[in-house]
Amino acid sequence: MKDVLASANPRLTADISRADCLVRAATGRPEWDSLFARVEAPSIVQSWAYGEAKAACGGWCVERLVFERSGEPLAICQVLVKRVLGLPVAARINRGPMFLGASPVIADVQAVYGALRRRWRFGRRGILVIAPGLAESDEHRAALRTAGFRARGVAGWCSAVLDLRLDDGTLRKRLSSNWRNHLNGAERGGLVFDLSTDEAAVEWIFARHGEHMRGKGFSGTPVDFLRALRREAPEDFFVCRALLDGNPVAGMIAFRFGRSAEYFVGWYGAEARRAKAGNFLLWHAARAMRLHGCERFDLGGYSSSDGYGRFKQDMRGSEYRLIEEWVAF
Repeated sequence: MKDVLASANPRLTADISRADCLVRAATGRPEWDSLFARVEAPSIVQSWAYGEAKAACGGWCVERLVFERSGEPLAICQVLVKRVLGLPVAARINRGPMFLGASPVIADVQAVYGALRRRWRFGRRGILVIAPGLAESDEHRAALRTAGFRARGVAGWCSAVLDLRLDDGTLRKRLSSNWRNHLNGAERGGLVFDLSTDEAAVEWIFARHGEHMRGKGFSGTPVDFLRALRREAPEDFFVCRALLDGNPVAGMIAFRFGRSAEYFVGWYGAEARRAKAGNFLLWHAARAMRLHGCERFDLGGYSSSDGYGRFKQDMRGSEYRLIEEWVAF
């Protein structure tokens, strides 16, 4: 009977599709990790450890949602919820929901975002601010407007991913000629790559990151959050360093989540630019993550309008741009 009605009325088809998409809470970490592994391009901010670290730092509660159609999971989403006197007043979703399997067709996008909007309808759960895990496109904007979301004028996330299933020779050929020349010079200059998960290396990068923020007067990822993230997943928290004559001249944190890893926090000392340590560090960090089971290495976001963004772009990974932020009441 449903098929007969739907074929007679295209609008009813969309209504049925939305009604068939149900939302429930994830049953626990085993289910979340199992579904997370089915996401082709997962995000660090949607990983279990990231949510637990945000909750540990205070001010946020974590809700993990599963979107289902006919009993089959279609997408998952981690939500950070702010509560006052036990009542939800605001929620934030960053780079989610994440669809399982291949890139979703627009009907799936409409179904999931329609279900998400209904969950925050009439202000029962406060304000929802969402940076969707959707590629930038007019089709996706139309789907969000149809679901009842409003654009809030905040640009979306932009980054690039290296495909670690490719061999070193192929990846190296893809580098821009200038980037590759700097890498060659850094390797000839005697830099040594060091990868560690031990306490001394972790404290070293925390100290450098804290000093960098204070010295430059900017507010980056708090050290307290980095500590919480490491407590949640110490086996996935890697400190990468470029050493010159045994001394670190540059360092970064690479965090692994599933079969992906991301450049999360970096520090570059006074000798780094001359030694081309940035090129050396990023290249060898990506290679190290492959050896630790990763198939994707995300360069950690950038703006193509700044010098550091162009530096990352010259690695010639697969660039992606996500749609801007939206809000619902």
